[in-house]
Amino acid sequence: MRSIVQAEWRRSLILAARYPMETLSSILTMFLVFAGLFYGASYITDSPIGAGRLATIVVGYAVWMTMMSATGDMGWSVQNEAQNGTLEQVMMVPRGAVWVFLVRALMAIVVFLIPLVMVVCAMIALTGVGFVWRLEALEPFLMTLITAWGLGLLVAGIALIFKRIGQVLNIVQFLLLFVIMIPLGHDPGWLWHILAVLLPFTAQVALLRHVLQTTAPVPPSLWLSAGFNMIIWMLTGVMGFIGAERFVRRRGTLGHY
Repeated sequence: MRSIVQAEWRRSLILAARYPMETLSSILTMFLVFAGLFYGASYITDSPIGAGRLATIVVGYAVWMTMMSATGDMGWSVQNEAQNGTLEQVMMVPRGAVWVFLVRALMAIVVFLIPLVMVVCAMIALTGVGFVWRLEALEPFLMTLITAWGLGLLVAGIALIFKRIGQVLNIVQFLLLFVIMIPLGHDPGWLWHILAVLLPFTAQVALLRHVLQTTAPVPPSLWLSAGFNMIIWMLTGVMGFIGAERFVRRRGTLGHY
C-alpha cells in the first residue's frame, strides 16, 4: 500500500508541475463561472442576494468543484488508461484496482486543495459573505469526500465497461450541481426528505452549511443522515466497481478501447 501511495503522489505532482497552464486555467475557470453565476443572479433578481442564500451558494459551489474533481477523476483515469493501452497493467496490481483508484483520487484532491483554497478566498472577497470557521467542518467535508469517492468508483466501473464516458461524466457533474445547490431537506413533504437522505451529498452539504453558518449544536439526525448516505454510496461504489471489473474480465474486454 505504501508503494501505491508514493507512486500516485509522485504522479500527481509531476502532472501538476509539467502542465502549469492547465492548473492556472482551471483556477481562472472556476472563479469566472462563480462570478458569472453571482452577477447573473443579482441582475436577474434586480436585488442583492440575501446573506443566507449567498452563504449557501458559496458553500455549495465550493463543494461542487471538489466533488467534480473527486468523482470525475476516477472515470477520466479509467478512460485515459484504456486509451493509452495501460489499463490492464493498472488492473493487475496485487492490492486490487479499487485501492489504486482510491489512492489516486486522494492524491488528486490533495493537489486540488491549493487552487480550491485560492478560489474560495476569491469568492469570499467578491461576495463579502462571512463564515464561522471551525474544525468541526472537517468531519462533514471528509464525509462528503468519501461519498464522492464511492460515486467515483461507480463511474469508474461504468468506464471499465464502455471505455468512453465523457458525456456521461458531464451529465453526472451537472446533476450534482442541482443536488448540491438546492437544499431538498428544507422542502415540505416526505418525498423530498427521503431524497435528501438518499441522494449523494445532500445530507453532507446540509451538515457543512450548518457548521459553517451557525454556532448552534448539530442535530443528531443530521449526523445520522450524513453517515448513512456516506456508507451507502461508498458500498455501492465498491460493489459496482468490483462487479464491472468481473464483468469485463469474463468478456475479455478489459484492455479493449
